[in-house]
Amino acid sequence: MSYEITDSVPGLTDTQVADLVQEAEAGHDLKTRPSEPNPHFHRFQLVPEDLLDAIDERAAKDGQSPDAVVREALSNYLDTA
Repeated sequence: MSYEITDSVPGLTDTQVADLVQEAEAGHDLKTRPSEPNPHFHRFQLVPEDLLDAIDERAAKDGQSPDAVVREALSNYLDTA
């Protein structure tokens, strides 16, 4: 993969770019931002809530991640279906 270095940004003036650079370099206080849920975390949507504790217990017992437990259980089910 290669990258092209450019001196301009299409759609922005040099002044706008300089203002954005200055704002970025000043930093942002992330403590004032509202927290947002991770849009990529879908465990509660994919696994019925009544199974979460059992999955966590099995994962701890087997020394695996909860994902590995679900993957193995699903794989075993599909092998016998």
